[in-house]
Amino acid sequence: MSRDDERRKLSWREIDKLRDQSGFSKLRRKREKAENSRIKENFRIKERYLKELEKLFTKKDDQEKHQLIEKLHKSYGTKNFKKLAKQYIERYGLPEDWRTLLLFLDLEERKIILDIINKLKEDFPNRNISEKQSIISKLKTVALTSKDEIIGFKVEEALKEFVI
Repeated sequence: MSRDDERRKLSWREIDKLRDQSGFSKLRRKREKAENSRIKENFRIKERYLKELEKLFTKKDDQEKHQLIEKLHKSYGTKNFKKLAKQYIERYGLPEDWRTLLLFLDLEERKIILDIINKLKEDFPNRNISEKQSIISKLKTVALTSKDEIIGFKVEEALKEFVI
């Protein structure tokens, strides 16, 4: 018998394991990690650049409005939210953004809520399916939790009109 027969043959798993331990595979992994981190960093740099560029071309009033909207979204569910929401409505009126409109549905003022419902009715056909579902679920919540019967009735009417 020859010497080759005396040696134990390696399984495919063992061969793959030896390949993974080679210096080349370690270098390849390091290179892939470096490329991934560069891509992420490039995305962050680009995002920062676009924000700075947007600041240059927007009016100061628009920047203040955008900052107030950010504060509203961050303060949602806190005591400060109602105060900020009323402040926003006094300065700028009802927002155009449907997400912010949905936040404003938690205010307890009938006139504001009815105006928001009318605005959502106008804009509802232009929304995609997931946005429509979000609007409908929020309105259902308002209908169930509202202490004002008129608001509950108007929300129920609006829900009957909304078709996905």
